[in-house]
Amino acid sequence: MLNQKGVSLYLSLIIMFILSAVALGLINISISGIKIAQGLENSVMAFYAANTGIEHSLYNIRKEGEEGTLSGTLEATSYDVIRSDDGGVTTIKSIGIYRNTKRAIEVNY
Repeated sequence: MLNQKGVSLYLSLIIMFILSAVALGLINISISGIKIAQGLENSVMAFYAANTGIEHSLYNIRKEGEEGTLSGTLEATSYDVIRSDDGGVTTIKSIGIYRNTKRAIEVNY
């Protein structure tokens, strides 16, 4: 019995190391999830900026008779719209940009 005095100390240290490793793993997973969510937010904002460019271009074509090529800025987002005509088919491509994330939409009519 005299030889087993330090066993509980070693056992408690091993348990503490295991719990610390599990906690660090969970923190790492949480941080990764936050980064993924931030990337999704940037992607959605860039998509909506591109959609705004398409809508703005279609409005200009139908209501004001303009050619439909334009650029615009909305707070931290921006969009660039390019219009092309190929044999009776009109193509409008809009690229939305938000925090270095780009998303594009193309419409044919």
